[in-house]
Amino acid sequence: MVQFPETASREWRNAAYTAHARTRMRQRIERDTQVERAVERLRTNHEAKIKFQRELDAEQTPALVEGTLHDLLTTQAMTPPADLIEGMVKDTGVCLVLGPASSGKSTMAMQMLHSLTTGQNFLAQPAQKVAGDFGVLSYDMDYRMFGSILGAYPGIDAKRVSMVQAYNMGNPLNVPDFRRELASRWRKRGVEVVVVDSFSASFAGHNQNDAAEAMAHYRDLKTFALTEVGARVLVVIVHSTDNNPHRARGSTVHHDIADSIVGVSIEPKSGQRQLKMVKYRAAPGQNAAPTVITTAPDAVTHLVSLDSSAMTLAGIPLPPSVLAATAFPDTAEAASPGGVADPLAEGEEAKADPPEDYADWFPDLPDEEDREEVGTADED
Repeated sequence: MVQFPETASREWRNAAYTAHARTRMRQRIERDTQVERAVERLRTNHEAKIKFQRELDAEQTPALVEGTLHDLLTTQAMTPPADLIEGMVKDTGVCLVLGPASSGKSTMAMQMLHSLTTGQNFLAQPAQKVAGDFGVLSYDMDYRMFGSILGAYPGIDAKRVSMVQAYNMGNPLNVPDFRRELASRWRKRGVEVVVVDSFSASFAGHNQNDAAEAMAHYRDLKTFALTEVGARVLVVIVHSTDNNPHRARGSTVHHDIADSIVGVSIEPKSGQRQLKMVKYRAAPGQNAAPTVITTAPDAVTHLVSLDSSAMTLAGIPLPPSVLAATAFPDTAEAASPGGVADPLAEGEEAKADPPEDYADWFPDLPDEEDREEVGTADED
């Protein structure tokens, strides 16, 4: 059959249009399929995030503790827990280390960690040995400097202290992925004490004098440390005003939020540091730690100790434990594991086991018959 050019051109155009339409239809179907798959992936991810958040909320939701006053008074639940550092750091809550610039605030906070890791007294105040780990957010100084000082303390278990570099990084806790990862790691490690150095360096608001902004930052730090990490205590280093070492710079919220505030001040001429409890929420039978004066940090160990001479000159009473050690230096060295000195110990030659007859401890005493005769003679 002979086709005229016009007819052939029309059929070619129709065939081309049909092929193009089929291609467009196939592309549309493929795109719709891809969109459905993408939507399904997003839906799955969204549901996974919701489920994961519920799991996190379940872990972080505190247990409901409620009861009548009568029930509490008749159970041990009413007994306040012992301080981690007696008269200074409560078993739970927020402790501030307050002082002016270069007064030794970070040094004191580090020595607190040393006492809590080793169980050694903190400036004559009994300290508990915390079983868990410790987390440090170092905003005010490079974490390598913080760690080098803390690592020099004798007896500290470096494996139990986690250091986080936050120096000149703004506030990494404001980055959700960073925050979740850090909270997860510290929770798994069993971190019980979190240290933030310092409040002002970690503050990401506009005005530290604004009570609402300062309170929001404290609540965020508490939520991270005590809820997300599950720690017992949050220690925050805070700068004081220039004219009053016991008043925090900025809002009065600092004094409101804290369970205890350890004030650190320094005498410019002598360089002597004084520690004074600015605030301490005491339960019945508890007392704030007394004011003390400390020496400068040791050149090797970086530890500070009580300056008994300076305290005496300043008219500050020495703690009872220091007075006892000064009055009875031998008994302090010979103290038993229970903390009671053995009055019969004589240096390294003390007898390990007491004899059956305690008269053998005193060979110059008369025997039983002689004692009776002496008694009769006295009566005569």
